[in-house]
Amino acid sequence: MREIFKNGDSIEAKFSKASHFNTRAGTSYKTRMQSTYRALQNHAKSARWGKDVTPSNITEKQLRGFVQARIDAGVSDRTLQNEASHIRRSLEGVGRNEFAQITCSNKNLGIPSASRIGTGKIVDQGVLRAAREQLPTETRVLVDLQWTMGLRVREAVCAGPSLNIWLKTLETGGRVLHVTDGTKGGRIRDVFIRPDNVEATKASILGCLGVFNEKGKLVDSPHLKAALETHTDRLARAGLKGDNSSHSLRRDFAYRQYKYYLEEGYDNKKSLQLVSRDMGHGDGRGRWVYNNYIRATLEAESK
Repeated sequence: MREIFKNGDSIEAKFSKASHFNTRAGTSYKTRMQSTYRALQNHAKSARWGKDVTPSNITEKQLRGFVQARIDAGVSDRTLQNEASHIRRSLEGVGRNEFAQITCSNKNLGIPSASRIGTGKIVDQGVLRAAREQLPTETRVLVDLQWTMGLRVREAVCAGPSLNIWLKTLETGGRVLHVTDGTKGGRIRDVFIRPDNVEATKASILGCLGVFNEKGKLVDSPHLKAALETHTDRLARAGLKGDNSSHSLRRDFAYRQYKYYLEEGYDNKKSLQLVSRDMGHGDGRGRWVYNNYIRATLEAESK
């Protein structure tokens, strides 16, 4: 394999370069990978590894030391699993596939298993009503769009170019809206709009169109990163944070979709498959979607 590192490259830079041989990752995932490589570099400095460590020569002992240091620092099991995955990606980028997948498995590195069951519930309707009364118009209509379509924050902020298309689709009797901008990994996804949700979705789209046509963007910020931060900060100040963060709007959407599909006569497996597709996770992650978006709310209802 050709040499990809330059003299003077930091450990962070070396692992980042190696990971880029697989370019399918989305922007947010790449940002999290960079955070992992920075943490690895900081540990290497404190452990006095020297500057010559690369994905090509890092040892199992060194990686186990990094993992233990992260455990001692209180890093969560899930985060550790993600960080190990990022490091394996770099190892594979330089051709160390067997070392990455076998020698550096989570078990061999001493990473505890983490539960895949989420604890988040749908947004509290009282909190949502109170927040909507406080929010400026441009933020309120964007919250409505997230709630009616189950959009991630990035998808909602980037939705401007699709608004007219979505509105025309609904007005001509269509019920499947294509989400193309701001999606995870750049993957286009389709969202089915339930009959009982059509008018609310139209209203949220029209509200966003008013803002977009006036300002040319849905959040008045100089660039996307600032727009995402501005929108999230406004939600937090209005009370949409923690258990009722914008992600709880997405859980609410998933919960309502799931209930609808069951009422339409689909069995549990097929209903979850359809919800997973609506949420942009593909139709093979129904159980994951249930555990992370729906389960906690259903269990709370049954108590």
